[in-house]
Amino acid sequence: MTDTWAAQYQHFGVKGLEIRHTSQNYRGQFKLQVLNWRKEHDETYQNTAIHFKIATPSLICTWQKRFDESGLDALFTKRGRPTMNKSPKKPVKYTSSELSELERLRLENRQLHIENDYLKKVEALARRKDAQRKKNGPSSKS
Repeated sequence: MTDTWAAQYQHFGVKGLEIRHTSQNYRGQFKLQVLNWRKEHDETYQNTAIHFKIATPSLICTWQKRFDESGLDALFTKRGRPTMNKSPKKPVKYTSSELSELERLRLENRQLHIENDYLKKVEALARRKDAQRKKNGPSSKS
């Protein structure tokens, strides 16, 4: 551990010894580049981290393990929650009795909407007549 601290101090100064709480999100292509460079130059995780200015050498070790266990796709995984699937829902299949019940409820719902619209129009007409009566005064009748 002392070698790690000394190397970080040599390359980054006091900032290299500070505790960092940033969650850097490295792209898959960058991870692959780091692993390839390490293999080509036969370097340690520490020296590779210093070369690429990565704060924690163990992160490179984690990438290597993932690559060894699961292959290339393991380096290109996204962090966080997956996006919501916007695929269309499968149509629901109903039995004939459920279908007739559904049709009956839809018809009833349509009739209630028509009745509701009619009552709103009657109410608006009544309000308009009331307003007209108030405007014309109590002596006139319609």
